[in-house]
Amino acid sequence: MQFKYFVVAMVLHLAFCQDDDFTHSVMLDPDENYALSWKYDDETITFRAEVKTNGYIGFGLSRNGGMKNSDVVIGWVKDGIAHFKDRHTGNSYVAPMVDKKQDWTLVSGSENSTHTILTFTRKLDTCDKEDLKIGEGTARIIYSWHDKDPVSESELMHHTHRGSRSLLLLAAAPKRSQHPKDTSTFDILNPKVSVPSHKTTYWCQAMKLPPLKKKMHIIKYEAVVQPGHEGLVHHILVYGCRSRNIDDKFHGWGGVCGNPNMPRDIRICFNVYLSWAIGAEAIEMPDHVGIPVGTEDSPTWVVMETHYDNPQGKSDFVDNSGIRVHVTSSLRQYDAGIVQVGAAVTRDQIIPPYMPEFLSTGNCLGQCTKEVIGQKSGIKVFGSMLHGHLLARGIRTRLIRDNVEIARLGEDDHYDFNFQAIRLLKKEITVLPGDTLITECVYNSTGRTKITYGGLSTRQEMCMNFIAYYPRVDLTQCGSQLQYKIPPKYSSLSTQAWGYFLQLKGAHGFRKAFEQIAHNSPVKSSCQGLRRNYPSHAKTFPVPKIAKSLVKDKKACLDNGNLVG
Repeated sequence: MQFKYFVVAMVLHLAFCQDDDFTHSVMLDPDENYALSWKYDDETITFRAEVKTNGYIGFGLSRNGGMKNSDVVIGWVKDGIAHFKDRHTGNSYVAPMVDKKQDWTLVSGSENSTHTILTFTRKLDTCDKEDLKIGEGTARIIYSWHDKDPVSESELMHHTHRGSRSLLLLAAAPKRSQHPKDTSTFDILNPKVSVPSHKTTYWCQAMKLPPLKKKMHIIKYEAVVQPGHEGLVHHILVYGCRSRNIDDKFHGWGGVCGNPNMPRDIRICFNVYLSWAIGAEAIEMPDHVGIPVGTEDSPTWVVMETHYDNPQGKSDFVDNSGIRVHVTSSLRQYDAGIVQVGAAVTRDQIIPPYMPEFLSTGNCLGQCTKEVIGQKSGIKVFGSMLHGHLLARGIRTRLIRDNVEIARLGEDDHYDFNFQAIRLLKKEITVLPGDTLITECVYNSTGRTKITYGGLSTRQEMCMNFIAYYPRVDLTQCGSQLQYKIPPKYSSLSTQAWGYFLQLKGAHGFRKAFEQIAHNSPVKSSCQGLRRNYPSHAKTFPVPKIAKSLVKDKKACLDNGNLVG
């Protein structure tokens, strides 16, 4: 079928012109040549690409950040005429093919002496098998450009520049409120740490917080990553210490986390206070909440845990990265807190190899929330940061009340280990005393031949969610550890036999049976506050049951079997 070019008259305007109508914007490439802005509503999304070129530009959605099986558009402006087509790629590296159904629509196109600017729009769900659905989770964006225009629609030259980046296209609009005049900052930094040459290092740095004469609120915090170390610093957690009487001689102590020489008072600092991960921008608190500091029940000592990802095993990294904290004495209405929910980080989390999908869970039990959340009105969740490692493909936290799922406190079906931004919820969600929070992680272990265990290493796995909420209660960790209950038919198998069969390539049925055993086994509760363990902590309970799951609204399409999102 032949298609006529879709053309519009060129309207010259300045490159990188500002349009307040667009709610989100980002530079896609590190050299800041490709600027992307966008906005969306319940049905559609509109993009504006402003690229430093007078050739063609490409933009697309990918399943994994690669070019194969992607949904793309390519456009350019030549002789005052804008050219634009909706395309897709197949399962091989060939030039993008024109879609039979043109779902992307050009709004405008222009160029000046330095830049090409295209604005285009489409429905979030086009019901077209040659397109990818745009959903709430992580979107893998691919982009490209060439220094010259194509000779014709069918003669596209190979791009001269390309890249990929993960984004939350349907995230809440970023907050741009002004801070109070008395806002000040202090830094929590690593002091020239010589990063070990191991592929994965968790470095712990202890320090006493600056003395404060009165209560203040943290209203913003952000990573301060040393230039050139953007790929090295994977995530940072700041833990509050239970003890307020740590000897001052330990201020500045640093070492590998879990080191036997780690001072005892420092070793038990595991209450999450602040969290940041690669891909996250500055974290702004909503206008009505702030994280308290300088109070009797807030930490005076912290341990900053920095995850260094050093796959090449380099030994010449010296790092000064950390966290910058913005505080104000103009107190907000509510104190905020962060609680870590999910699976305990132990070798009891077992992920067999060869599995395209394997589900692990961690439970913040109703017994714990009932003990901790005193007020009948509950707590209100306003943000979350999902966390897994290399095998994780999807993570979500389900809110269960009276055995019925009523909400999701964070969800991403396309989780990206290298993009773990804190996500503000579009609507605050209330958690009541007795509610259960189940964090589920789906792993793809088809590239592994051995069992993957839970642990700190990047090659090991985690399954958790850091939830931001208010009003603050004394809860910092709420999770569970599996207590495997082996059915009689498997009771004669030794530990070695279990390991053998789980790793036997042809034993898929055995691995599925193990997955069911894990889902039905009891769990040991973790229920901890800043300076206390609650009665349910370390006790074993039956795994929570869900009588009714949340059903998401799905758009009826004639054929959406190939849609993702």
